[in-house]
Amino acid sequence: MRIGLKDIDAEIAAKVAERLLSPLKDFLGENIHWKGLPWKFRWQAISEAPTFQRKREPNSDERAAYETRCRREDSFAYRVVAAILIPFASALCLIAFLTGGHEPSGALLLTSGTTWAGGTALGVWWAQKARPQARIAYALSLSEMRSVFPHLTLNRAERVYCDALLMMVRTQTDSGTERTFQEIMLQLNTLLQNYRQLDQKRQSLLPIMGLHSIVDLEREFGELGRKLDTISDPITRNAVQQSLEMCSTRLENARQIVQNLERLQVQQDAIVQTLASALSAMARMQTAPVLQAGETAQEIAQTVSQMNQQTWAVEKAVEEVMTIGIE
Repeated sequence: MRIGLKDIDAEIAAKVAERLLSPLKDFLGENIHWKGLPWKFRWQAISEAPTFQRKREPNSDERAAYETRCRREDSFAYRVVAAILIPFASALCLIAFLTGGHEPSGALLLTSGTTWAGGTALGVWWAQKARPQARIAYALSLSEMRSVFPHLTLNRAERVYCDALLMMVRTQTDSGTERTFQEIMLQLNTLLQNYRQLDQKRQSLLPIMGLHSIVDLEREFGELGRKLDTISDPITRNAVQQSLEMCSTRLENARQIVQNLERLQVQQDAIVQTLASALSAMARMQTAPVLQAGETAQEIAQTVSQMNQQTWAVEKAVEEVMTIGIE
């Protein structure tokens, strides 16, 4: 199956593009020896002597990805040259053919100039389609994905997601199954976005919990209750009673936040498990008959879709807690 940057999660696509489109001498953004001397000069500090850091040799996937990048650079350069020279040469040939060596008329020059400009514009458009940026947006090779994914900083869900991408690229599909896989890709992208949204909500609740410890609130509630039992003055007793009620509300809210933190964490774990299950099902498809592979793809799409709906429900359930202001 063909997968390009435009098909995958936007955040991961940006990280992949940064690596694959880095200058050839720093391809992949790692300390890899591509050309020239196998070491680089580095200053450690003003007071220390400079050192030479040796670059490592690329592995087979990294080498294949580098060669793919070089071919794309060469293809783009050839197209640029062709886009400039071919229209110009065509215009000159047109003038020579129609004038037979005589001085061209103004109309002929205008026609030739228009042909040159139009041909150049068409050639530029044709050359732009061969840019490395355009190529990886449309299709990533297996070697490119295998070379760049290990170097990315990813969370648990993103790592499993990238493994699923590798499996999808290796999967042979017919037209029907490919449409299902495209739907799965969209669902996986949504699932990964939902994972990040859950994590953002969870991170926003953690500071609140730090300021409102259940243990401290329970201790404060107990102290206020015992104090209330020892007070006989009505005015003082009423003030302590109000404090006790407010402390009870804070304690209830803190417990609710803890519950929702657990919900968010469990749902994040469920998303990772769903991604892992999709990956496992794709692995089974590698040896399954065509009919069974199509059924498995439908099953994956349904499972991921259900998890997205469940995640949406969990997010809605905690939105109220997100807006609670604990006094």
